[in-house]
Amino acid sequence: MSVIDYENLFEVRKEKEEKKGQVTIVITPDLSIPSPDLMIRHRIKYDDILHSKITFNTISNCNDIKGSVTTFYKLDNEFKSIIFIQSEIIPYSTDLDVRYMNEAYKYTFLIHGLAHINDFENSINFNKHGKQIDVIKIEAYAATYILKYFTVKSYDMARALYARRLLKLNNSSDGCCLQIQREIMKKYPKKKLLQWSKQL
Repeated sequence: MSVIDYENLFEVRKEKEEKKGQVTIVITPDLSIPSPDLMIRHRIKYDDILHSKITFNTISNCNDIKGSVTTFYKLDNEFKSIIFIQSEIIPYSTDLDVRYMNEAYKYTFLIHGLAHINDFENSINFNKHGKQIDVIKIEAYAATYILKYFTVKSYDMARALYARRLLKLNNSSDGCCLQIQREIMKKYPKKKLLQWSKQL
């Protein structure tokens, strides 16, 4: 099995998406604060932020799926998006395996953010002009998007790491996290996630 260069995949995809001018991708050490604060910290100009309170309050306890935050906002009457990606999922180490896994995670959560953008642009689970959104379906859509994408691309190691995180949602005491997991398992049953999680 060939070794996938996730660091290069990340940089190439980041550059490609940012060239389109509609999305900004920011690496940040801390995702524990709401989107408006992240926007201020990273000096992102905006007129209005969509759905930030709903999403932050709902998934802030789902640490096993939260490696990025995707925020939709308006600037000069135009919809834009920003993906904040946590710089390290596994605490810093000089161990090459840990560094490699962190690069795989960064790429995974970039794709996670892009899945949200695809969802938003196509109004699948988002309503651009409404206040109500179904966070459970939005997060489940992004997770199943990643699993399908990694399967098609044969990115087995990244898929294994992500499957492990999804399985950990079962240990959560947060009802929202468990609902997200159940929604994901409608498409990818626990047996399949377990199978993928062992492919490291």
